[in-house]
Amino acid sequence: MIKIEIDKKADSPLYVQIRDRVKQAIFDKELKPGDKLPSVTAFAKKVGVTQATIRRALEDLSKQGFTKCHVGRGTFIEDFESKESREKKNSMDQIQGNFNGFGSVHARPELKFAAQQLRRGISEGLLELMGLARQPGLISFGKGVPDPGLHEPGFFETLVKDALKDDQEKYITSGDSQGLIELRQEIASRYAKKGVHIMPDQVLITNGSQQAATLVAMYSAVKKYNIICEAPCFRGITETFSAHGNWVDTIQRDESGPVPEYLDYFAGHSFLLYVCPEFHNPMATDMAPERHEYLVKWARKNKAMILADEIFQDIRLEGSSLKSFLNSLGSEQTIIISSLSKSLMTGLRVGWMISSAVNIRAFTKLKRLVDHSCPPLMQGIALKSFQSGRYDEHLSRIRKIYLDRRNTMLECLKQLMPKGVNWTFPKGGFSLWVTLPEGYSSIALLLSAIDKGINFLPGPLFDMDQRFVKSFRLSWACTDKDEIEEGIEILAEAIKELLRRAPGDSGLSGLGNFQ
Repeated sequence: MIKIEIDKKADSPLYVQIRDRVKQAIFDKELKPGDKLPSVTAFAKKVGVTQATIRRALEDLSKQGFTKCHVGRGTFIEDFESKESREKKNSMDQIQGNFNGFGSVHARPELKFAAQQLRRGISEGLLELMGLARQPGLISFGKGVPDPGLHEPGFFETLVKDALKDDQEKYITSGDSQGLIELRQEIASRYAKKGVHIMPDQVLITNGSQQAATLVAMYSAVKKYNIICEAPCFRGITETFSAHGNWVDTIQRDESGPVPEYLDYFAGHSFLLYVCPEFHNPMATDMAPERHEYLVKWARKNKAMILADEIFQDIRLEGSSLKSFLNSLGSEQTIIISSLSKSLMTGLRVGWMISSAVNIRAFTKLKRLVDHSCPPLMQGIALKSFQSGRYDEHLSRIRKIYLDRRNTMLECLKQLMPKGVNWTFPKGGFSLWVTLPEGYSSIALLLSAIDKGINFLPGPLFDMDQRFVKSFRLSWACTDKDEIEEGIEILAEAIKELLRRAPGDSGLSGLGNFQ
């Protein structure tokens, strides 16, 4: 019998640890088809758990096709490559196959590696294609960053001068790895005004939200979390987790949030779920309250972590802010990441993460290994933008401009788009999500649109498995009203030309019916 070591202090249930150890032994050929497992009584005594725990582990193994119980004879290892076993595993993975096509929770390491290589190869080809969309002279609906032309003259210069009026010595040294205490206090104060009460020791200052995501990815690799990301999703998140050795599963998202029946597949492991609750990138919609409550129940049931990306929260154009997972789930199981990159300026590179004080200490230790600390001067500039009121004044002004641009784009789409084309109605952020009729490719449309003088981001760029071929993201962030009106007119003509062709299967490249 193989050696099975369990950790009773781990988040993962004991039956899951036992089940996964047996599966790994099968993959590693320690256990071969036909090998007999000990009786439930002997198995429980050997491992040091209850018989009920062993029965639960064996039940899962049997359902997944790894073992078979013969009445009066015992439990035996199945040939998991046999037809019968494959059918059992396929039935278990069928639900997951609807949204990512690969049953990774139970997949062998060599299969995971092959899948990662396939994902990477297709992704690189698509990114090379996007080089065409960056040529000068195009009306750009692809940029998801704030318009640099919206800063008032002298805005940044004034913030720098104000920061340097203080004690300059604190900007000369590398500073506290967790970030300036004054900035963390200010962030805590601003969250309190939203009804989210945290302490400064629950805040870690990062080099933008991307570094915050990187620290979570590093932490997850150490903790061996199973990563789940809603899809479509900002690719920088999934690629960051993958780059640090995490396998990433995706679950389907609709306009209300992650679809519950897909998430129900994931249970019994140590999970971390990434979501973008407000002005989701790229779908641009808010998470519905009932989906929020469902995620809280799921996380509590499975002792899972939720990573909530709130980077667009301050670009709300209408409506009220959503309920925070910090309030509904608690800081022990919640990680919030955000930054000033979308609301103030991308180049400042000031972001933050919020969680329990214990979690933040762990993330701070990892940050010391990465870059020790964020530049204190950049933190000082961010602090002055808050304390002086200039940040809020800036928000008030740009919200009006972005609202006008959004309304212009929505009206143009309403007036010009052909029947069968649909789009979301965002209450904030920079963009919206357009969906073509079935059988038409956003990649083929992009090539035609570039030739006519505009660009956008096709749907496959927002999925590590390059799905959502018929959808694309349109952004108004860096286009004025005149450009929006002209650009949507061009886009409408390109779509009408595309729809004159018969629909078809566009294939992995998205170009199957491009002519």
